[in-house]
Amino acid sequence: MLVMLKQFSISVLLIFSLLSLSLSNPENPDFTTLLAFKLSSDTSDSLSSWSNSSDHCSWLGVKCNPSTHRVAKLVLNQLNLTGSIQLLTRLTHLRHLSLHHNHLSSTPANLATWRNLKHLYLAHNRFAGNFPAGISNLTRLRRLDLSYNYFSGVIPMNELTQLPHLLTLRLESNSFTGGLSHLDSNESSSDSISDFNVSGNHLAGKIPNWLSKFPAASFSENQNLCGKPLPSHCSIKPLASNRNGTAGSESVQIRDSGDHKRNLNPGVVLTIITVDVAAIVATVGIVTYCCYKRRYRNRYRERKREAKSFVVPSGVERENEEMVFFEGCKGFTKVDELLKASAEMLGKGSVGTTYKVVMDGGDVVVVKRVRERRKRKEVDGLLREIGGLRHPNVVGLRACHSSKDELLLVYDFLPNGSLHSLLHGNRGPGRTPLDWTTRLNFASGSAQALAFLHSHNKSKLFHGHLTSSNIIVDHLGNACISDIGLHQLLPLPSSSNNAYKAPELILNNNINCNHPRKFLQGCDVYSFGVVLVEILTGKIPTSEGETSLVRWVQRAVGEEWTWEVFDFELLRYKEMEEEMVALLQVALLCLAHSPRDRPKMSVVHRMIEDIRTKGGKEGRSQNPLNYLSSDSSSLSESIHNFISS
Repeated sequence: MLVMLKQFSISVLLIFSLLSLSLSNPENPDFTTLLAFKLSSDTSDSLSSWSNSSDHCSWLGVKCNPSTHRVAKLVLNQLNLTGSIQLLTRLTHLRHLSLHHNHLSSTPANLATWRNLKHLYLAHNRFAGNFPAGISNLTRLRRLDLSYNYFSGVIPMNELTQLPHLLTLRLESNSFTGGLSHLDSNESSSDSISDFNVSGNHLAGKIPNWLSKFPAASFSENQNLCGKPLPSHCSIKPLASNRNGTAGSESVQIRDSGDHKRNLNPGVVLTIITVDVAAIVATVGIVTYCCYKRRYRNRYRERKREAKSFVVPSGVERENEEMVFFEGCKGFTKVDELLKASAEMLGKGSVGTTYKVVMDGGDVVVVKRVRERRKRKEVDGLLREIGGLRHPNVVGLRACHSSKDELLLVYDFLPNGSLHSLLHGNRGPGRTPLDWTTRLNFASGSAQALAFLHSHNKSKLFHGHLTSSNIIVDHLGNACISDIGLHQLLPLPSSSNNAYKAPELILNNNINCNHPRKFLQGCDVYSFGVVLVEILTGKIPTSEGETSLVRWVQRAVGEEWTWEVFDFELLRYKEMEEEMVALLQVALLCLAHSPRDRPKMSVVHRMIEDIRTKGGKEGRSQNPLNYLSSDSSSLSESIHNFISS
């Protein structure tokens, strides 16, 4: 009895405290709504901090529009909330609602009041009943996740496919019935959906053509679904006759398992067998011929590779020329050993050709052969400085050979390819995409390398032409930048890709000679911003007018399309969207038009590290403003304007 009385008194005190807070802010209806929702749903007191302040915009999980103080975002995940969310429909300015992994059991009777809603995450709760009504009124909706609940009834595909901006539709692990077809025969309105899953329901019928682009896993555990991409085919079978003896006018989709038998004429069977045998013989002949040609081609390539070495210009005596070795060099001691080793061309870049060289002892190095360069005296000092750089995220320069005709640069060989190949290579079925954590680690590692470079030797070094192609992944999975300072040795050809170039470099190609090196470090920051955009969007940077990737992203953010810029391969990491947005903010800071408004790489690295560590542990990322020094007023204002917009 005493325990019950104590609990009752605590509840009364809580109600009175919440009422007093409500009276302190009577003008904002969202304040009262949130308090009412806490009283009805927070039985475990997970939202105790809500009673400590009269400013609801500072409460846990609440974000407001700074100009109206109306709730725009509400994120209350994994807080043991129970009951109904009907009260939250009063938050009419809501754009983002995330309540996944709770024990909520009742959805709103109608979603129409959330006309501004863009993201709705209600997965892993106890919601039941039919699909929530009013979904057609949410014309700004981009992501909808109702998975792992107890919804039943028919999925309103006709309404869902008319939502013009819908990207994500996750309805797996419910009890939905019916089919996936919609009344509108024009399926172009459904093209925007790129993340779809209805597995683990009780759906039936044929999968529409517009959904066949998704993997079979999106439709699994629906016994009566058929058609591509599932292995079971569909066939049409008329319904049984009605009581009047006439056949019904409707038809149903049934699964065609291929077990039915047909009576075939013996002549037809003989013809089929003859054609099959001829086809088999022809196939064997073609395969044999192809194998022979391939074997011949491989033998020719092998003989050519074994005899291949760097082509030595006639009349040039190599053996007596000097090879400069740096710390960690192994596998050869003379230029002649390097030049006679087996070499495989990896590719041609804007400054020269790159080879993979296998030495006699089995050691593997990468050799970059540069034909055009500056005067030898200008080169030697810079090469010795670059050769002395040692950092876990920098590809080490191990040796160099300089002659009047060319320059040979020897680097460590890293086996896992470049960031460019990992992001863009072999996109499509069967590809293993880069996950979000790996991309964020690559961003942090390359930022750390640039920060180290810019701080080395009193900030006299810069990269000069950073791209995703010269960010290489080592055997431990670390991102390492290569080709450091190479474009200080020779001018970058005008035909090279301008997508990574800072605006000031494009306006004046001779800027390298007319401006201090500190200014050029700002150019590195811009190039790194392009790399970050490439990591986030999964798109190859371009620089031609309106097709420029940077301009497209900046325009998308300005028009509140922020969520649409992210790579479709990242859609599976919805819980990391705040980290993605935070990294996009960092990228936009690096892409400021004026070099003075770009942060230093040391600041950029700290911001990314905060997203990577604190963002992952606490579910939120730090405001970039926290890392700016008090004297960076111009940059601080730029970030503030971006966050506020």
